[in-house]
Amino acid sequence: MKVLLAIIVFLAVAAGAGAVFVWFGCFNVSARVPHWDITVEAIEVLRDRSIIVNSRDVKTPPMTDPALAPKGAAIYNEACIPCHGAPGISARPFSQGLYPAPANLLSGSIQSEWEYGQLYWIVENGLKLTGMPSFGSTYEKNEIAVVIAFVRRLPKISPGEYERMAGSRKE
Repeated sequence: MKVLLAIIVFLAVAAGAGAVFVWFGCFNVSARVPHWDITVEAIEVLRDRSIIVNSRDVKTPPMTDPALAPKGAAIYNEACIPCHGAPGISARPFSQGLYPAPANLLSGSIQSEWEYGQLYWIVENGLKLTGMPSFGSTYEKNEIAVVIAFVRRLPKISPGEYERMAGSRKE
């Protein structure tokens, strides 16, 4: 009985402390203030595990055909440049105010971190609290697939090659 009472008291105190924490605005939600280190770690683990688990059943078509990349480049040019930029094209200024910052798709780190199916899942579903929208409601599955084929090649594409692939229209 004493153990149960101790647990109830502990939970009541924790709930009260949590309520005080929220009510007095102790957690700054401003996009200009970085998260605490422990918050970043928790969010990254939550995000990574969610992507890994939820993308397990994603079946992507073979995306190694070089003919897919130009199709993906045209869609990337339309939908992704504002936040991610492209070879020779900077992201739009508003994207500098996003927190967390949009992924740097030109560096190659994202492509080495995530598999095709995982990247597909990210683009199709978006990521909460990041500014990354769900493109699954506005683009067909095959369109998302060709964007992923393009993004996989993106770090090795020169500005001139990008312009040829995406067409003369730049954002």
